[in-house]
Amino acid sequence: MDLPIDLLIFLLLLAISGVLGACPDGCQCKDNKILCHGRSITEFPSSVPGSTTTFYISNTNITALKPDDLAGFAEALGIFVVKDTGIREVFPGTFDLTRNLGALGFTGTELNDLPEALFLNLVKLESLTLSGNKLLVLRPAWLYSLAALRTLDFSKNLITSVPEKAFRSVTQLEHLTLARNGINQLYRDTFRGLSKIKSLRLNRNTLRAIPAGAFDDLVSLEELSLQDNAITHLPANLFSQLQSLKKLYLSSNRLTSLPEGILLNLPNLAQISLYENELQSLSPGVFGPMAVRELWLYDNRLTHLEEHTFSNLTQLRLLVLSRNQISSVSPGAFSGLAELGEVSLHTNLLTSLQEGTFQGLHKLVNISLENNYIHSLPARLLHGHSHLGQLDLHNNSLLNLPSELLSTLTVANEVLLAENPWKCDQDIVPLRDWLTRNPTKANLSTVVCLTPSVLSGDSIAELTDEELMLSTTNAVPDTTPTEKRRKPHTPAPKRSTPSPAAEATPTQEQGEDTSSGQGNGEGVSRNTQIIIIAVVCTAIITSLIVCCVCWRRNNRGSRNLGRRNKNNSVI
Repeated sequence: MDLPIDLLIFLLLLAISGVLGACPDGCQCKDNKILCHGRSITEFPSSVPGSTTTFYISNTNITALKPDDLAGFAEALGIFVVKDTGIREVFPGTFDLTRNLGALGFTGTELNDLPEALFLNLVKLESLTLSGNKLLVLRPAWLYSLAALRTLDFSKNLITSVPEKAFRSVTQLEHLTLARNGINQLYRDTFRGLSKIKSLRLNRNTLRAIPAGAFDDLVSLEELSLQDNAITHLPANLFSQLQSLKKLYLSSNRLTSLPEGILLNLPNLAQISLYENELQSLSPGVFGPMAVRELWLYDNRLTHLEEHTFSNLTQLRLLVLSRNQISSVSPGAFSGLAELGEVSLHTNLLTSLQEGTFQGLHKLVNISLENNYIHSLPARLLHGHSHLGQLDLHNNSLLNLPSELLSTLTVANEVLLAENPWKCDQDIVPLRDWLTRNPTKANLSTVVCLTPSVLSGDSIAELTDEELMLSTTNAVPDTTPTEKRRKPHTPAPKRSTPSPAAEATPTQEQGEDTSSGQGNGEGVSRNTQIIIIAVVCTAIITSLIVCCVCWRRNNRGSRNLGRRNKNNSVI
């Protein structure tokens, strides 16, 4: 009885494949099921068989429902659905005789209100769907006699508040959806007595706060959706009674912090979303032991990861911390994550990592560190790892890499090194040699020199010892790598957009002292060029003056002739 409306529609359309017996005009019938579909239908169909158990109205121009419309088959009716129809009014008493109705739905209509006693006699109703309408209020009287109700959906309406005792009579409720309204406030007792509810969806409203104790009676709750609101803080014990909770969605709010212990007593939690908030820190006491396998924390304002922050998440496979403001990671921040397969720290403010950051993460496959400001890495960063899928270091501030670190990179299948300000002097030799020995682990064409200018854009793997010796001998000061790569206060790009390419390196400055005795000769040559240019310019200017004088003389002599021929000229 509590099947989703769309599934119900699908099954009904499958069932109606032929016409048997009497059937209203414009409708399709089979057995005791009727489907009326089409904009040509403007009035409720007449001559409906009294044995009709399922009646479905879709995409019609019916504007109202009256008691007489259902009177002929009210006793037999078990399912009644109206979808995408222009109904604006349902008259009082329309469902007074439909005492056996088990599922009722109005979706995509023009309804903005309903009579208070409309559902008074529907004591057997198990599913009530009123989604996608224009309801302005939620009236508690609608639910007073619906003791058997299991599923209730008020989503996608214009409801701004929920009366404190609206759900007091529907104690058997298992699924409640209030999503995509304009609800801006909840009371402590709004959900009082709903001990059997399994899913509560409050997403896409305008909630700013949740009262302490609001969920205390929801001991059977398995899914709680609070994403896409404007929640700024949560009471410390808000989820303390929700030991059955499996899914918790808190993303796209305005949370700046999580109280210590708020997620401590959720042993069955397997999914949690906290991305797109304003979290500035996470204390080690936030996460308790739970079954979470993926933790999404991107697009927050985290600046530091403390030791043992995630140590209780022993089943975690994926940890996403990208697009924050993280500048430091404690060596034990990821301790205890023995099952972790991927960690994403891209697009942060990291300048370095400490030795031991990834220690003990033996199942780690992918590490994303791109779009940071990393200028150095510890030699033993990957010590203890026997296999790694991908290490992404592109678009950082690396000038070179130490030999000891490079020797551990052989455990990775792929290392992304593009868009770093590689300085091609003698210190780049270990990287050059590693690239030539491991040509399949990196895209050699993208790992190129930035400085010195004479080697800018050259593939590091193809550099010769002579080129490196010459570049070192003739080295001149260059713009700092960070200035060339990215402006200091420009936010790093999101992962979905291309990383900013390194800016073009200016050509070698004129007058650069490249070898002994050449500077003065170049100066003499310049002076000679300047004198020649000056003489030529003087000659050109003199010629122009002479031409102007001659032209003025000729112009005076031709004026009289112009006057005599004026009548014959073409304008």
